[in-house]
Amino acid sequence: MASILKVGDAWRAQVRRKGYKSISETFSTKAQAVAWARKIEAEMDARRFNDTRGLANITVKKLIDWYFEEVGTAHQFGKNKIAVLLTWQRTRGHISLADSSADYLTTFVRDRRKAGASGITISIDLTYLGSVFKSARDLRKLPLDLEPLNSARANMAHLKISTKSNERARRPTEKEISDLCDYLDKHSSLPMRDIIHFATESAMRVDEITRLRWIDLNETDRTIIIRDRKHPRQKQGNDQEVPLLGKTYEIIQRQPRPAQITCESRIFPVKVDTITTIFPRAKNALGIKDLHFHDLRHEGVSRLFEQGYQIHEVALVSGHRDWKMLARYTKIKAKDLHHARTKP
Repeated sequence: MASILKVGDAWRAQVRRKGYKSISETFSTKAQAVAWARKIEAEMDARRFNDTRGLANITVKKLIDWYFEEVGTAHQFGKNKIAVLLTWQRTRGHISLADSSADYLTTFVRDRRKAGASGITISIDLTYLGSVFKSARDLRKLPLDLEPLNSARANMAHLKISTKSNERARRPTEKEISDLCDYLDKHSSLPMRDIIHFATESAMRVDEITRLRWIDLNETDRTIIIRDRKHPRQKQGNDQEVPLLGKTYEIIQRQPRPAQITCESRIFPVKVDTITTIFPRAKNALGIKDLHFHDLRHEGVSRLFEQGYQIHEVALVSGHRDWKMLARYTKIKAKDLHHARTKP
């Protein structure tokens, strides 16, 4: 039984249960003290009581440090997840877990929006922090409640913050591609013309193109293996063999091969950061508006549909696991359906 004691003008309730640390609370009336004690005892009897007092001594920074060390050694985190969690540590790492309430997290949402972050970015911030909390709850048995995170996410709807990403429909014109290639021929020694055309023909991401290796080229079947292809859950080992359609095989064949091919010999030995720096400069110099290198992948997927390939065939080339995601890439005009379906 709980003990209810009068202390001055207040009432103190104290609960002792085997397997739990003693817990007490002070109230202005005896009725409040009794009601609180009964609630705590009922939660303990039902094994639902979470003693959160120890959370005040653990900061968000300390918990993320543990997450990197304990979970990060077993699973490779993506660059974006690492960057987001480091930002949590740098900007709000001093906050204790006990103070990570729904109100606090909703204030975080408001502050991020005022700073110009999109809804999808804010949602990702909460998702990654939630993965830390969930792991700590399951592995360290910390009495962490995920409801504040869920409440903050729900409040985004009340604040009219959309968590849906804006779908791009931008496709480069033939003239834009030609102008970009001509400009880069004059201002860069890198094989940017071949890289651009390879991107539009293969529908590969820029990091996939720069990681292609000579040892993964099957010249008999005209296929190549993309190592560690992007996957929503599997960060490593997601290797995929894809066909080299259109002119992609010819483009590869004219790349200079090293005298001795090793496991690390790349077909396009160019850094991603170099491409994503050179491409915007060329685009801006030519006055081309709102065009990203990733739009070349969009162009490549759209061309496959226009050539008559079925959705499962396009998915094999593009690497999409969810076929619904391909809808955002298929911006085919109604008049195109009058054309006869042909395959190259």
